[in-house]
Amino acid sequence: MLMPRFACALIQGVWMSTCVAEAMRFKRVASRNLRTVQANVLREILANADNSEFARQHGFAGITSVKDFQSCVAVNDYEDLQPWIQRIAAGEQQILGNEKVLMFEETSGSTGGTHLIPYTSGLQQAFNRALHPWLLDLYKNVQGLWGGPAYWVVTPRSAAGRTTSGGVKIGFADDSDYFGRWSRPLINALMAVSGDVKMCGGGQSWRYLTALSLLRCEDLRLISLWNPTFFSALIRSIDEWSDELESDLRNGTCCPVFSEAAAVDQFSGFTASPMPQRAELLKVAIAALRAGRPTEFASLLWPHLAAVSSWTESEAASGAAQLQSFFPRHLWQTKGLLATEGAVTLPMSGAPAPVLAVRSAFFEFEEGEDGAGEIKLAHELKIGGRYRVIMTTFGGLYRYRLHDIVEMRGWWHNLPCLAFAGKEAMICDLCGEKLSTAHVKNILGALPGHFSTAFVAPEKPASPELPGYLLVASCEESDLGQNELAARVETALCENIHYRWGREAGQLQAARALLLPVSPAKLDQMRMHRLETDGQAISTAKLGVLSRQPGWLEWLKKPPMQCI
Repeated sequence: MLMPRFACALIQGVWMSTCVAEAMRFKRVASRNLRTVQANVLREILANADNSEFARQHGFAGITSVKDFQSCVAVNDYEDLQPWIQRIAAGEQQILGNEKVLMFEETSGSTGGTHLIPYTSGLQQAFNRALHPWLLDLYKNVQGLWGGPAYWVVTPRSAAGRTTSGGVKIGFADDSDYFGRWSRPLINALMAVSGDVKMCGGGQSWRYLTALSLLRCEDLRLISLWNPTFFSALIRSIDEWSDELESDLRNGTCCPVFSEAAAVDQFSGFTASPMPQRAELLKVAIAALRAGRPTEFASLLWPHLAAVSSWTESEAASGAAQLQSFFPRHLWQTKGLLATEGAVTLPMSGAPAPVLAVRSAFFEFEEGEDGAGEIKLAHELKIGGRYRVIMTTFGGLYRYRLHDIVEMRGWWHNLPCLAFAGKEAMICDLCGEKLSTAHVKNILGALPGHFSTAFVAPEKPASPELPGYLLVASCEESDLGQNELAARVETALCENIHYRWGREAGQLQAARALLLPVSPAKLDQMRMHRLETDGQAISTAKLGVLSRQPGWLEWLKKPPMQCI
């Protein structure tokens, strides 16, 4: 049942009222001495940990300054803190901090594998110190958001009820849990796509339910997602399933045609009234889409949309440009850097880039993208500089390398504005060549054509065939044939001395190229589908030019419905 505009605006007002306190605190500290503000945050974090085992072993009791802290605690990667985290997972408490670890949230590691990040009430509050100012600023400055629902991306959950060996829960029950228990019912009431969708299975079933929910939401005001290619892929699914979706709109039914459709029986959100006018509108919109008029398609279906909040920088730039062809006249807001470990930046109106979440963690910044640069504090950053983020969090991660690179773009009051520039250590290594994202990006940029969705991935065939690299691209992207393209890629890869040595030593086979007879948009969809079938959350997937997923040649041999 669609909520009346007045009721929707009323709930939005109540929700925004819960954000006022943190927003006012953030505004006050933005005008204060940054060095002092960050020192106070560090003091608060250390006070919350003073009885923990980590604090005792690292002499927290004797720390009186930032320099003392840096002397007592080394910069850590996840692997350095993992033994402590494993003890928490086994059921021990007061290991990294005083607060009880309520749950673990999973995140993928930069070097592979899954990391468990401990969540405490203090860490959740630290997220709200960033999320609340962002939300209030957004709704205050974009008046068109009021009176209608928003689409906050919901993706399927892995098996529910999981715990560690020590009984600690793994994973939030709902995406809205990030905002805290007081905000959760308000957010759920304003969602265009119910959180229950994630309980209806993975694959095509939940995607169909998401598409149907959005098509029923004629008063949609906000799209908030991470990867912009996720919504582009959803639009392609609407095109593919237009007949089924039109029928369900017309009849008020929900009849996915895929194998997981039985899961829909668990979902009560589609006991809905028929919408024959929306069904007719979908037919017109699909005709516009197929005629190459994406803006008309979007404006017919969601005429009241006011804003899109998404990643737009670094590897997401091409996906954002693609999605902007559907929503060219709407406000586009670049997402802040919100890691599983903690909030780093938040968007604010008038800022040249997302603003440091100064109250959410204690931050240090390692200069440069390569090697170990000098470590700076937030007030020491210089415009134009690139830095690797190190954060000390309220959840018990101390001097933790986030492996994210940011670029200083300017100041918002007394706070630095930091644009996301990419992930550190985005490399692939088959035999010591350490192929980097930057090198692959330069290679594709120099090739004849326009490689907007192409990527390079490792191939690890069974012995005795050698491993090597495969360029996968749409045939529409390249001005060269497949063999010539492979030769050009191989020549460029040999500029990496370690790659060349691997080739000369017989450790690697020559690079290959695969030009697929699909559009660039379809290639993106195929890539996201593989991520999904491999169990990864596609809403936050970063489709960069370097993939570390091997086995693309084998995967592409599968029947079309499995790989497209």
